[in-house]
Order: sequence, then C-alpha cells, then structure tokens
Amino acid sequence: MMRIIFIIFCACLIAALLGASAVAQNVPAGTGNETSGDNQSNTGAAVTYIPGANGSVAGDLTPAPTAGAANASGSAMQGAIYHVSVDGNNAGSGGEDQPWGTIQHAVDTAGPGDTILVHEGNYTGDVEMALSGEEGRSITLTGAPGEKVGIHGGIGLQEGASYIVVRNMSLDNYSAWGVTLYGGNHHVHLANMSMTGGDAGIRMTVGSSGEDPAFGPVTDVTIENCTIRDVLYTAVDGTPGPCERIVFRGLEVSGSGLEESYGADGIAVERGQDILVEDCRIHDNGGDGIDLNSRDTEGNVSNITVRNNEVYRNHYSGIKLWAGGLIENNVVWGQGEGPIAGGDYPCTMEILNNSVAYNGYDPEFGTRGYALTVGYTEAQNGTPVRLRLTNNIFAFNSRPSGEEGHTGIYLGPGVDLLEERDNVYYSRVDGEIFAQFLCNPDRDYDTCDITRKEIQDGTWARLTGQGEGDLTVDPQFVSGWPNVDLHLKPGSPAAGHGAY
Repeated sequence: MMRIIFIIFCACLIAALLGASAVAQNVPAGTGNETSGDNQSNTGAAVTYIPGANGSVAGDLTPAPTAGAANASGSAMQGAIYHVSVDGNNAGSGGEDQPWGTIQHAVDTAGPGDTILVHEGNYTGDVEMALSGEEGRSITLTGAPGEKVGIHGGIGLQEGASYIVVRNMSLDNYSAWGVTLYGGNHHVHLANMSMTGGDAGIRMTVGSSGEDPAFGPVTDVTIENCTIRDVLYTAVDGTPGPCERIVFRGLEVSGSGLEESYGADGIAVERGQDILVEDCRIHDNGGDGIDLNSRDTEGNVSNITVRNNEVYRNHYSGIKLWAGGLIENNVVWGQGEGPIAGGDYPCTMEILNNSVAYNGYDPEFGTRGYALTVGYTEAQNGTPVRLRLTNNIFAFNSRPSGEEGHTGIYLGPGVDLLEERDNVYYSRVDGEIFAQFLCNPDRDYDTCDITRKEIQDGTWARLTGQGEGDLTVDPQFVSGWPNVDLHLKPGSPAAGHGAY
C-alpha cells in the first residue's frame, strides 16, 4: 500500500512540473502583461517588467492616484516599460539594453498601461501623442527617476487622446505652446514639469476667445507641481474652453506677458465648471494672477474654488472670478489693480479667511483700486450676487497719493449680503466699505460710504444686520511694503483672522 501511495505522489509531482514548464514556454519573450488591441504594437518587444509588491512596477513608476475627478493614473494592470535614450536607436526593441532614440517613436508604439521611460539628456523636436490609454491603464510618458530630461519642443495631445500621464520633464524652444490639449481630451495628468517661453506654457482647447472649441472641450485634467514662466501671453490658457473638472495644484507661474500684458494672465480659463486652484504661487505676471469664467456670461457656474494660494505682484488683478465661486485662505498683495474681483455675472461668492494688503503700491504698475470688488456696475440695478464675506483682513490697500488715502472694499448694488462677520478693515478711515446696495449714490452717497467709525459704533450692523465680530485695527503684519510678509506679529489684535 505504501508503495502505491508513493507512485501516485511521484506521478502528481511530475505532472505539476510539466504543467509549470508548459506555462513558462507559452509566454512569449517580452509580452509580460501587455494587452492586444488597435493601440498595442509591442508584441514580442524585449521590454522590462518587474512586478512590485502591489503589482506595480518596481520603483513606483506608476503615478499614485490623484484625489478628485481628474484622476488619470490608476493602473490596475501594468503594461510594458519602454526606454528612450539620446544615443538609442528606433530599430532596437525599446528594452533597457536597446533603447529607442526618439520620444515620438515611443508614443507612436505605446498602448494602454504602458510606460515610456525617457533617460537623461536633451531631445529636439515636438512630440505628438495620438494614442490613448484606457480607464485604469493610462499611457505614461515620464523622465526616468533621478534623471534630467529636456525637450526642445512641445508636447501635443491630439484630438481625443486621453488617459495619459506626462511628467518629470522640462520643455523650452517650442514655437507656440509647451503642452497642448487640442480638445476632446480627458483624464490627463501633468506633473513635475517645467515650461519656459512660447505663447503659453499649457494650452487647453483651441479656438478664438468666445467661440466654440475647434476640437471639443477638455475634461478631467490634473496639473500639479509644475513651473511655468516667461511666456509671451497667458501661462496656463483655457481659451476658449470649456475646461471642466480641472485641478491646478502646486504650480509656480510667473513672468507671463511682461512684454504684452493684454491677455497675459497666470492661469485663465474662459469657460468651465468644477475648477480647483490650490497651493499655487502666482506672481509677477503682466495681467491677472487667476482669471476664471470670463465668458460664462449666464453666471452661476458650479464648484469654482481658489484656495491656499500666494498671489502677488501681478500687474492687474490678483484673483478674478467672473461667475462666482469660493476664494479661501489666499495671501494677496502687491497687485497693480484690484486684488480680488468677481460677480460680474449672476452668482454666489464666498470670500473667507484671506489676507489682502499692500495692493496698488508698486510705483511702476500700481494704480488706485478697491481692495475687493464684488458686482461692480455703473447701473443702479446691478448683477445679483449672493455674498458671504467672513474672517478676512483688508489693510493698507492702495498707496496713499497726495490727499487720497488707502481704499476700502466695494459691494455693488445687486449684492445680497448673506453673511458678513469677523473681518478686519484697516485701509481707509473715511471709507472702509462702499456698499452701493444700501442706497442710490447719486442721491445719498454718504449712506453707501461706511467709515471706520460706523463699523465701530454699530451703524454698519444696524443697516445690514451683519458685522458681528468685525474689527478696525492695525493687524500688525510682520513686514510691509516692499518686503511684504503678511504673517501676524505675536500679540496681533487680528490673530485668528486672515490666511495665517
């Protein structure tokens, strides 16, 4: 009986070993986890595929999913990894030991789930990406970890190209736009990029201002940890839009339009909803810092959020939301014109926890303007704007000139003041708030013009039913113009207000 059991055990072991060998022999070299399909042309290529502990590629080359709707980078099934090198050859396999010589050849070959590793060096010529990944399996074009990759040219995502990740590269010497999303693109992730020069660093949609896009809208895009500088016009340009479900995070944008200031903003999107701008430094641009929804003339655009940004020394406005939104926890100083403006079209605006000071001070481009302008119009029946204004600091705005002092804030005739409290006003003794919704300034100007004393003695509260917790004190910033630091000194009477 023991002999029979031993024979059966040996037979089973041999069968198992033969089965494993058959499986191994049936896997063609280099195909690993590739999938078939119209966009896949890598069968038989000698590629590098090293599964990590979670099924990702070793070294975490697959980008981590980005929170929010603009997540392009999930990779439930990893494809091939191709290599590109300045001394490579497109006749090779694209493997680590036989890298290709051009990025264009790689993007023409890669399919869903594939990663293109571009190795250190400078590459000349534009790159046009026409192929798409698919949900959970983006095509990733990335500089190799720890290596500096420069492209003397731009990267274009042709009409409809989607589920694409581009990261870890610097672009310059492109003829017009650094990275272009022509239209119909969705689920795109740009990260750790640098764009210098040209007409724009990033362009989303193609067409003339106020017209329909030539190739359709752009949706579900995340742009993060990128630097865009010294472009001729707007640095990040969403003209004509619409651009929807867009995240701008951790950008530094500077030097736009210093030669041609018209249409030379830091970030501008003409039309679109569900837009988030956060944790950015937007400064020293020839136009506005952030300009959203200028062509959404029907107003009431949903989910526009600008928060946790440093916006300074832009030659026009700092933050301009034409069709409403949330402006929260921003530091805004040194703009040439009004630092925060919005409500040109019917909307709801929430302006919370911002520090706004020393705007209009620069002797070269600074002009006198209100520290905040909501619903501005020359007509008596203004644009309807529902406004929440809480816990901000408005101080020292507009450089005093002759007999003219600092300037306060302006609230237009159509403003419905839903909530106003816990703000610090310290700009103009005889006019901290000009509230046109309280009166007809042609007949009763003084009722509109709220002085510092009228905030202190309760007149403002009596007229509006608002004003709880408002202060009219010097906030005691760490330093003023020109070396501005809007942190508060220890013991400041404005502690707990503003962005810091």
